[in-house]
Amino acid sequence: MDKCRSRKITTLLAFITPLLFISILMAVTALKRNSDVIANSQNEVAWYVLQLNKEYAEFHHQLHRYSVGTSDHNDMMLQYEILWSRFKTILTNTHISHIYHFDGAYHQISKQFAYIQSIESQLLALQPGEPESDLIKQVKDNYENLVIFLSHKFRLSSGDLLKKVKATHAMKMLIYFLLCAIVLLGGILLWSLWLESKSMRKLAMSDTLTGIHSRLWLNHQLNELIEAKQPFRFYLIDLDGFKTVNDTLGHHAGDTLLKTVANRLAALSGEHYHVARMGGDEFAVIESLSVQHEINISQKLLNSFQQPAMLNGKPFAISASIGSSEYPLNASSMSEVLQQADFAMYEVKQRGKNGILDYQQSAPSADPSTAASNVKPFSKSV
Repeated sequence: MDKCRSRKITTLLAFITPLLFISILMAVTALKRNSDVIANSQNEVAWYVLQLNKEYAEFHHQLHRYSVGTSDHNDMMLQYEILWSRFKTILTNTHISHIYHFDGAYHQISKQFAYIQSIESQLLALQPGEPESDLIKQVKDNYENLVIFLSHKFRLSSGDLLKKVKATHAMKMLIYFLLCAIVLLGGILLWSLWLESKSMRKLAMSDTLTGIHSRLWLNHQLNELIEAKQPFRFYLIDLDGFKTVNDTLGHHAGDTLLKTVANRLAALSGEHYHVARMGGDEFAVIESLSVQHEINISQKLLNSFQQPAMLNGKPFAISASIGSSEYPLNASSMSEVLQQADFAMYEVKQRGKNGILDYQQSAPSADPSTAASNVKPFSKSV
């Protein structure tokens, strides 16, 4: 249940974390876009608007001078053409794109441009000496309205820019929140993966049926002892008649027997003894030889099989064939340790089973297949 829940949490976190990362990228993009709007609008658009105000003011001034007879008609029309071009540039130039980010700005400037275009014929027909003409008043009113609108729209405290500033601030806070969330979830994900890895390693190092150490753990332990050059004795234990138990009493009884033997051998585990299941009906015991022990482990192993096991509610006599090998006395590698213990165990099988035998060789170069005459007689328990 805990393992399944851990996997679900890990999967969920692995799904959420990329989404948060994508959200951060989107928020950063939006933040940059708003920042660009604010910066470019205050620079690019504001410059064009300033030029428009300047040209409009100059046109109104030239129109007034022409109306009072102090300026030439060509000068007034030249300024009109300049103003006309300024309007057209702002409205049609694709590089001045930020004007669209201000609500109503494009519409207002287009409206003013339409008005400027509509008075061209009146300007051509305008005669000097008409200071109070309706045309001059209309130009003045439109100019003042445009100045008021643009001054309000493009100053920093305007509603449009304030919206962008607030949106930028909100995006910045969102990014901080998402960064904290992704760091937190990333930490939880790493912690979850570490727990799962630890659980999987623990599961791999333990035998699922009996609960004692597995063969994988045994291999690691033997390698560590040999690399550290620590002397030890290895016991290979094979149950006698296990196949008969499975065939006559069923696999459930066989599993019960394996658990019983594992529990009895596990009682030997401690600072100097370690028990593992090799697989099937084979078990192993590692005895550390770095210190002296009061009780010989060989006798302890034999005693583990003295009492019958309860199978299907009835007592059942059990026994085992046990072979041992000693490092570095007889073996110099893990493969030799396993090979020698296996040879000694089969020698016990051939001599009638239910006993223990230490592998011995007369010379370091002796081959296990020819070492039968070199093994010492084994004691057999009844």
